[in-house]
Amino acid sequence: MKLHVFFLMVVGFVSQHLSAQVVFLKNPINTSMSDDFNPSVSGDGKTLLYEMVYWNTNKADVMISYQVNNSWSVPVIVPGVNTQSEALTNGGYFINHAGDIILFHSNRFRGIGGTDIYYSEKNAAGGWSAPVNFGKPINSTGNELDPSLSPDGKYMYYTVLSDKKTPSGKPCGKIMVTERISSTSWKEPVELPSTINTGCECGGKILSDNKTFLFSSMRAGGKGGYDFYKSIRSENGSFSTPVNFAFVNTANDDKYISIAAGGSMLYSDAPGKGKDERDIIIAKVPEDMQPEMVKLYQGKVLNATTKKPVASQITVTHVNSGFTTVYRTTADGSYSVPVLASGDYDVSIFPAAPGFEYKSFYNPTTTTIKYELKDINYELKPLAKGSKIELTTITFNDSLELDKKSELELNRVKLLLKVNPLLNIQLLAYTDKVDIDTIRHHSRDKEILNLEDSTMTYSNDYTQDQAKILNDYLVKAGIPASRMSYKGMGVNVAEARKKYEVVVK
Repeated sequence: MKLHVFFLMVVGFVSQHLSAQVVFLKNPINTSMSDDFNPSVSGDGKTLLYEMVYWNTNKADVMISYQVNNSWSVPVIVPGVNTQSEALTNGGYFINHAGDIILFHSNRFRGIGGTDIYYSEKNAAGGWSAPVNFGKPINSTGNELDPSLSPDGKYMYYTVLSDKKTPSGKPCGKIMVTERISSTSWKEPVELPSTINTGCECGGKILSDNKTFLFSSMRAGGKGGYDFYKSIRSENGSFSTPVNFAFVNTANDDKYISIAAGGSMLYSDAPGKGKDERDIIIAKVPEDMQPEMVKLYQGKVLNATTKKPVASQITVTHVNSGFTTVYRTTADGSYSVPVLASGDYDVSIFPAAPGFEYKSFYNPTTTTIKYELKDINYELKPLAKGSKIELTTITFNDSLELDKKSELELNRVKLLLKVNPLLNIQLLAYTDKVDIDTIRHHSRDKEILNLEDSTMTYSNDYTQDQAKILNDYLVKAGIPASRMSYKGMGVNVAEARKKYEVVVK
């Protein structure tokens, strides 16, 4: 059934302490034999990670379920992530936007301090790796908790416990952030500003718009205990004044919340039927509290010949500002990339290794700002003599000038030539229509002399000039002219449309 229909089917007990209309997830997620809490969903909302404690034990297991035909599959324990001993602490489980990395904290053996941050990665076969300790500088001799990754994987947020106590005697914490340097190293963590950290915070996470920051805080003006708050992170790293998620906060500690890229539904937990029981809920997010709307592009990047995954980098660039966000494919070639629905964006799929073509497209502002999920597989062809790459975002104005998105495209051609140093190319330009007239309509029109009667006609075929402009841009960017040639092709009879191509020579 559709999600909005499912939302209207109130399953289980709805807590009278919540001001928002909520739905308790039914079996197989919530059961009568367990506490179920700390839900975390992937960007597309189709993978659910959560913690479960059977009533006759004290050990929390991390469970994973997948949405199939709009229903949740029977949850299974994530192998290798849990520990067998009830004496050890494991928690704060978080699944990243792409659904291929699980973060959590644990005080298992051979750690650095009290509780450390660990991660487990999904492999191409669908299994999960043995947990890996992030090490220093993220982990210390203190206690690190509740980790999360930004959708692009560039930033990690987590909580460090302090000496301050809550009214009930539990330790308080402050939220830290660290920036990725490489696949295995991170910058020295820094404390988030006082806008966020007032003395007792935890559970920070960035949503799919890469702007909306959710966290829990015990501060004045809340409903009691920890409450959920929303802040907006700007491109320069500053945070707006937090707004209380009053519609869903309660007098209890509200610490676990997750929102998929659609932005309209949140996952959390709430008191269930039994004493001290907690169950997972979904609730509608008011429009003014939702993250910015995105188009979510997802699928796989594959070798067009072998159909095997091609490790690739997906780059999303705001055309006007030049601000860039970079995503990477997972082990099986999957990608999940949110692109803001407001604003003009350039998107490219570029292989991590040489020897392959790349793909690109232009994502303009939509007239209707709404969430869209687009499933698209990209097959990258190995480069060979005669290979063609269409330069999809090249445009010229009437003065034969290139715009910003055209420059982004040509910079990709530059990169292609740099990572494939033996590659030589020809740049081709086509137009959709050629007019020949005895009257010059534009100063740039080409003269055509009829030698038989010495009459002059004029053509609006500028493709030779356009091909030369592309060539000159790359030469100026440092590509040797000897590696390139160019040609204006006039009208492409087969397609009759304007286009620009790179042909491997």
